[in-house]
Amino acid sequence: MRKILLFLTFILLICSIFMTLTIGRISGPQANPDSPVRNILYTHVPSSICALLCFVVLLVVSIAYLCTNNEKCDFIATASAEVGTIFATILNITGMIFSRAEWGIWWTPSPRLVSSAILWFLYIVYLILRSNLPGSKQKRARICAVFGIIAFLDVPMVYISARFMPDIHRPNFTLDSSGQTITFMVSMFAILLLASLLIWLKTDVLKVQDKLEKETVY
Repeated sequence: MRKILLFLTFILLICSIFMTLTIGRISGPQANPDSPVRNILYTHVPSSICALLCFVVLLVVSIAYLCTNNEKCDFIATASAEVGTIFATILNITGMIFSRAEWGIWWTPSPRLVSSAILWFLYIVYLILRSNLPGSKQKRARICAVFGIIAFLDVPMVYISARFMPDIHRPNFTLDSSGQTITFMVSMFAILLLASLLIWLKTDVLKVQDKLEKETVY
């Protein structure tokens, strides 16, 4: 099953790249309409959604761990944080590239960009806590679960800043053709599937590592 999903994800990613450069191509800025830079939206937007969804998963499994002490929840939390960090990084990098091409600046302290930068920073702090907190594994897991729940407060701030606060960025964008719409849907599905698979794979790796550690102790 996993191999099939990995193959499907690979095919979808290849298709999305091909469609981005063909039927889904978006014209560049007015000063340079031939530039492909606006096509970065097909990566930027799905990555932002994945970064936020990973935090939703982190919130849910953190609450579940505090309620049940189930190690599997802790493994999923760690995996979600690592995968979320990847997509939050892609979100901020692609956003800076797009900003430079559109407005001539790499970054500005606007509400949307600040909240996205904070999202990335919170993921990094979570991973630092996960690897550096002293004490038992259970104590570390509980502290990280509490932090994950509190840090989730930035997720609605990202949405609010994107939709309701004045910003250099548009609150949304429109697709001008059916080809662009299909390309966006394929890209979105491919990247969401990729994020899910990465969380699944990392969770299994953490389970194996934990099993090996326990066998070593005994």
